[in-house]
Amino acid sequence: MGEEPGERSVTVDNGTGIVVVGDGNRIVAGAAAPVRSAYWEQVGRLAPAELRDREDELAELAAFCRGGAPGYLWWRADAWAGKTALMAWFALRPPPGVRIVPFFVTARWAAQSDAAAYLDVVLEQLAELAAEPLPALLTAATRQAHLLRLYGAAARACAERGERLVLLVDGLDEDRGVTTGPDAHSIAALLPDDLPVVVSGRLNPPLPADVPDTHPLRDPAAVRLLAPSPSARAIRVEAERELKHLLTAGGLPYELLALLTAAGGGLTADDLAELTDEVPYRVRDLLRTGPGRTFAPAGPAYLLAHEELAAQAREMLGPRELDRFRARLHTWAQRWRERGWPEGTPEHLLRGYVAMLRAAGDVDRLVSCALDTARHGRLLAVTGGDGAALAEVRAAEEALLAGGDRPDLVPLMLRLAIRRDGLELSGGLVRPELAAGWAAVGEVDRAVALARGAGDEGAVAGLCAVAATLLRRGDRDRAVRLAEEAETLALRDRESYGRDRASADAAMLLVALGFHERAERQVRRIVSDHNRYRPLYALTRAFCATDKYERALGLARGEPHIRLRANARSETVRSLIWAGRGGDAEQAARETDPNRAVAAVVLIRAATALREAGQDGAVADLLAEGLRQYEVMEPDEDGAGLRRKLIEALVEAGELGLARAPRHPSNGGDAEAYTVALARIGAWDLAWEAFDSASDGVLASFPRVTAERGLDGEAEEMALGLPPGEYAENVWEIIAETRLAREEPDTVMPLLGRLTESARGFAAIGELVRQLTMRGRVDEAREVVARMTGPEHELRLTSALIGPAAESLHDVGYFAEARELLTAAEAGSRKPPRRMLVERLAGCARALAETGQRERASVLLDGVTHEQDRDDGDLVPALLATGQTGLAESFAVRSHDWIGAVARVAAARIAEGSLAEAGPLFTAARSGVRVSEATAYARSGEVERAAWLARRLTADLDVIEVSTALAHALALQGRREEAEQWLDRAVEVSWPRAATTAYMLPDLVRAQLALGRREEATALLHRATRSWLTYYGSSQPEYLLRAWVLLGAHDHALDLVRRLEPDAVQKALPLLAADLARAGEHARAEAVLAELHHLGPKCAAAYTVLAVEHPDPRRARELTALALHLGPWYEALPAVLAREPGAREEVVAEGERLRLLLR
Repeated sequence: MGEEPGERSVTVDNGTGIVVVGDGNRIVAGAAAPVRSAYWEQVGRLAPAELRDREDELAELAAFCRGGAPGYLWWRADAWAGKTALMAWFALRPPPGVRIVPFFVTARWAAQSDAAAYLDVVLEQLAELAAEPLPALLTAATRQAHLLRLYGAAARACAERGERLVLLVDGLDEDRGVTTGPDAHSIAALLPDDLPVVVSGRLNPPLPADVPDTHPLRDPAAVRLLAPSPSARAIRVEAERELKHLLTAGGLPYELLALLTAAGGGLTADDLAELTDEVPYRVRDLLRTGPGRTFAPAGPAYLLAHEELAAQAREMLGPRELDRFRARLHTWAQRWRERGWPEGTPEHLLRGYVAMLRAAGDVDRLVSCALDTARHGRLLAVTGGDGAALAEVRAAEEALLAGGDRPDLVPLMLRLAIRRDGLELSGGLVRPELAAGWAAVGEVDRAVALARGAGDEGAVAGLCAVAATLLRRGDRDRAVRLAEEAETLALRDRESYGRDRASADAAMLLVALGFHERAERQVRRIVSDHNRYRPLYALTRAFCATDKYERALGLARGEPHIRLRANARSETVRSLIWAGRGGDAEQAARETDPNRAVAAVVLIRAATALREAGQDGAVADLLAEGLRQYEVMEPDEDGAGLRRKLIEALVEAGELGLARAPRHPSNGGDAEAYTVALARIGAWDLAWEAFDSASDGVLASFPRVTAERGLDGEAEEMALGLPPGEYAENVWEIIAETRLAREEPDTVMPLLGRLTESARGFAAIGELVRQLTMRGRVDEAREVVARMTGPEHELRLTSALIGPAAESLHDVGYFAEARELLTAAEAGSRKPPRRMLVERLAGCARALAETGQRERASVLLDGVTHEQDRDDGDLVPALLATGQTGLAESFAVRSHDWIGAVARVAAARIAEGSLAEAGPLFTAARSGVRVSEATAYARSGEVERAAWLARRLTADLDVIEVSTALAHALALQGRREEAEQWLDRAVEVSWPRAATTAYMLPDLVRAQLALGRREEATALLHRATRSWLTYYGSSQPEYLLRAWVLLGAHDHALDLVRRLEPDAVQKALPLLAADLARAGEHARAEAVLAELHHLGPKCAAAYTVLAVEHPDPRRARELTALALHLGPWYEALPAVLAREPGAREEVVAEGERLRLLLR
């Protein structure tokens, strides 16, 4: 159908929304890009409902963003030209493949109008895009260093996703932190010169003085003049007239203007009515029908309609009047605080008030909010998570740090750090299943908040669980948005195990959503086969199900783990066969593989699959070829779990003789693999025959396989004869799952007591509850839930039941009961486990004892030590510090790391002179700690005992360690000749293997220096460095660096760090900084640490050392505050108590609180 003249429209689908340009040149709102950040909500509020007469500008913006080279596009115009409307509209609707990072300079919102605000907002966005944790930033210099690094990191991360990063900054002229003198500190100077950047600003103000002459902003070619919008110009005239009228009219209009200006916006009509003691109707009427050009709605709240109006209002009101109205806001906040922040607390007081305090530099009130637990309870109830409360604590910490030293700096930072730790603990313990349960009952925002509050790794698991629930319940759009967030978090660098788990969770979700390429990127990041096998197989099956066989084969070819590679290749070949593509399957099976055992498994299984599919043509050839590969493989080619797969393949192919007696017999496991394989193919007579003469391993695994094959009755009979343990648990879980798959809930009810040892068992109970509720047996389901969620069951396990149970109850109409179940479970999960409380209490007691407060430390430990748990090994150092060696010994022998703990107690016995009691302890801790015994004797001055033990050592590494300790001890006693002999022995043994003994080098150098053998120490270190760089490169660099520091060669140590791999640098630098601090190189140590704040706790540990060692008390207090800000408060206590003895009462109070929680 044709269009009439004047009605032509152009529809542009940009992937983020539909924009229609039609008659009248109006651009009406389409579906804006999905966003996550709270800042994006603010951008949405700045954008107009419709944009008129801007087609050419939007086209030029799109072309610039899609261009290949970096550069600047600077839109300039006078005030009220419509710059912000254009920028906000475009930011929300970028072209495909463009990722916008926006910042809008505006004083209408609190704390959004200077370089500090730019750093906060942009750093958060860049860190998210770069998949890095948000650094704990402190000083302006530190923030800028991270910003410059993250520009590049985020751009590279976007490029890997096929996107182009574009920075967009609106309102450069409104930067309130700018001066035109030599001390200018501007947003413009922070903008990069190697990225595409879109900026807007007015015509007249010059660029700040800190923008270099060579900066792209000084290039006239970057400037585009923006024609004023006629509608914006008309609005301006009316708004300025209204503002002047408000300022001169007085009364209620004046009060509304002053309150909104002082608050930085964000007050609702009801808020303003309460603040002005006016009738709410009159306030609403005035806001709606009165000066409508001055006040603009932003959701339910109001703010000044334009930055120019806000600036004029601030100037006209003046500082004294603004302070007067801020005082009214403070009084208002105090009234709600005195009421305990009850339900109905205005949102401005929970969100905007803190931003106002931060913008006004009101540090004391900011700290007061951050330490208010009742306030944080209300925030939790409103948001569903602890993110907002944590943000308040971080803001207060940073404000305190920015202010420098003050009398209460360390005590306040300690209280804030304790509060932050409590919030992180409670939020991080909520299980993903609970978050998913909240999503299932319709509380999606709460579910997402809980997931995000669980720390990086927990957040990925939680977000994936919530997204999977939403996908299952039909909300694909929101599931996709959460998947993007989880994917970004999973890409962050962290410890390898946590990274692998996060990537596995993200990959499984992406496969479920059909985003196979993105899932593959996650799979390839996973190092451990334990975490990779599940997403690898899921992705392989997904590729095959969508006819992407070459992608599946490519994924399998690139798999480094031989067992997983064999399985993935076999799975793909089997799928090709059953798709009727036998020729392609044969070709894929015959592909060469560097491992002949892999090739054998793939070929033999291909032959079996062809036979099962009735395609016998190539069966004999493939089987023969597979057996040839089997015959020529080397003994070490079927390791890493592949041997079991090879035996299974031989059994499936009918080659029972080869399977029963493999060509390269192993020390164990072959009989189990053979028996299990027989059971899996249904050869029960042979399987039972093998089972009757089987080993313990077969006895344990055979019932499990029997259950998997559906013979759950036989499996149950066998399981009853198994001893308790993991194998037995797995059998009962599989039996239950088998019966539930047949929808036989009644047959599972008798098994409930056997399903309580793992999350998998409770998940089976959750499915049982679902089946009961779906059959209308709700009372029985509720009885099962009540019985299986009692206090005797661990919440970390029962969460696997509670989430599904709540969903089931909700789906049959028990809405309140479902929410009550989730609420109770969430409250319980926020209670920290014993081991975490013990760790913190032990930190308090030990720090107090080591600063002369042994009695008070002992009191803290009283009442806790009557229970001895395997998780209480952290109490051992604290008990030793308090002089309770006997009690420490009783805990040491029960701890997980009991060998090291017992050796530590024995060393303490030696140090206190109880030599007779130390020997048996070392003997109990096995002969492997004989070195620890000898060095303990040496360090305590008992050199004869140490020498007697040393002469009986034969291993080179043991000889070096003990001889070095003896040499140093003898040198301290003035027995130089004997010391020289022992040192000669240590050097002689270590010289040819200097690199492999790197961890001993610091002690060796210390002994050499004690005997004046500096040149020898230098030569040894040079030799060790050359050898270490050649053969090891990144392993344990801290010991080599420490040795150089001990030698006084600080520049050499720093130079050595620069030659390391990036991962090794991040590990080594904090340790080097601590060593430099101990060596008196405080300025060097501080310079090193200034660039490492993104490492968090690792950096904090070094700051703790530096704070203890620093000679300037003022600076030491500031360094202590940094340590508290960056890491666990209980690890910073040595610095806290050394530099602020007055904080002792705070430590004791927290210790008492922890002690009561443990009782």
